Amino acid sequence: MTNLDATKSLCNAIVNTFYPDNATVRFVLASHGISPDGEATPTDKELFCTAVRLVMGFVESSRSESGVSTAVREDAIRNSIKYWCGVYGVDVDEVLGGEATTIEDGTHLW
Repeated sequence: MTNLDATKSLCNAIVNTFYPDNATVRFVLASHGISPDGEATPTDKELFCTAVRLVMGFVESSRSESGVSTAVREDAIRNSIKYWCGVYGVDVDEVLGGEATTIEDGTHLW
């Protein structure tokens, strides 16, 4: 499994309504010095933290724009992240430092 596939799968595991597009995940991985096409390592903490950054930064109200639907409450997302932090052995405060951003009516931003 590639880092790209693993990160996308982690995003979906954290919030099962979030399917980030390939270009976005490739950009974020490359920005963090991770090869999108490299072989993923099981329980890679950096991939997990990258997936959390994607989830927390990509919340929007329109499901048609590849964001996390606001039908999923932010507290539910945070609880899911807390659970996965335990699985990956990552400090919760380290990854939940920021607030999620909600984009209203994302279709009209294009």
